[in-house]
Amino acid sequence: MVARLFLFAVCLAGFAWAQSPVTLPEVTVYSARVANQEPAAAFAMPISTLRYEPGVDLQTRNLAEAQADVTLRGGTFEATGYRVGAVSLPDPQTGHYTAEIPIAPAMLSGPEISTGAQLARDGFNATAGMVSQTWRPIATRGFASFGAGEFSLTRGEFYQGFRSGVPLALGAVGADFAWARSTADGAVPWGEQKFERINGRLQLAAPGRQTDLFAGYQAKMFGWPNLYTPFNSNESEHLQTLLFALNHRVDYGPGEFWTAGLFHRRNKDDYAFNRFAPLGPIHPYQHTTWISGAAANGRFLVGANVAVALRAEFTADELHSTSLIFGRYFTRTVAKLSALPEWSWPDAEGARWLVRRLRRPDHVARS
Repeated sequence: MVARLFLFAVCLAGFAWAQSPVTLPEVTVYSARVANQEPAAAFAMPISTLRYEPGVDLQTRNLAEAQADVTLRGGTFEATGYRVGAVSLPDPQTGHYTAEIPIAPAMLSGPEISTGAQLARDGFNATAGMVSQTWRPIATRGFASFGAGEFSLTRGEFYQGFRSGVPLALGAVGADFAWARSTADGAVPWGEQKFERINGRLQLAAPGRQTDLFAGYQAKMFGWPNLYTPFNSNESEHLQTLLFALNHRVDYGPGEFWTAGLFHRRNKDDYAFNRFAPLGPIHPYQHTTWISGAAANGRFLVGANVAVALRAEFTADELHSTSLIFGRYFTRTVAKLSALPEWSWPDAEGARWLVRRLRRPDHVARS
């Protein structure tokens, strides 16, 4: 038996020695950072990708897609920002509706979390961290889905993108459209939900350049006993969010770019502590917020190992409410201007050191 095994090993070694080396073709594997991006009880929203993001802690009410506070670990929801493209989308009410972004995830890249020096450079009215997403290039593709489940759950979603193959002087024209709807009776009495979203986008893209014009609307109604309070009340909420955005980005090369954008968002919130109480001419908890803003930022190389990052941003907001009327500030204007020089150099082991000059002591990172 030992002799047979020895002979087999010799033959196998000789066969391997006789074979010439084979170069395997390169294989590209795409995998999202967050594996589960589809919720079970509603259609996907930008907040859906944050449910299993390690650095994010969602404080949900009913379900994440209904209402959730975005909190980075170590901070609070009021200290966390959200950015799409060049512009930040703060919530001028209390921070509870920062995640009310009526954009189909198919139009956006995956989320990135910014903290530390990157937050100091790119953050806006945020001290704990920022969630950032960019506009995805449009391709001729689409999908449609439909699902049904317990408690009369039905959900459907449709997305279609089209990119023209005719080159123009400024680039190729693209457009995409998305629609989604979800309804359910809920797992408990008076725990139902009804969501609907409609989006449209136009895009002009060329190598190293992309312009996006977006319009979106989202309406959500959801109820749940003790949704916000522990007083055994059947609460409900109606949200309507409207968003317009324009974004332009130019890439010059690795690490060198500039981007600029404009946006306007209106968010209407009608909350009922007791949904069965008779309503008078004025709802007791009704709030509407308007916020508009513009931003521009970029990173430019000024030498072999020297770069400078620049950012300017401005927002103006307004709050009308039937109950949040005890403070002094119903309108705000917030502006930020920052410049961050960077020095980098390689070491003997091939790693690269980066120094960023802030108002506080230098931030040094090795990657």
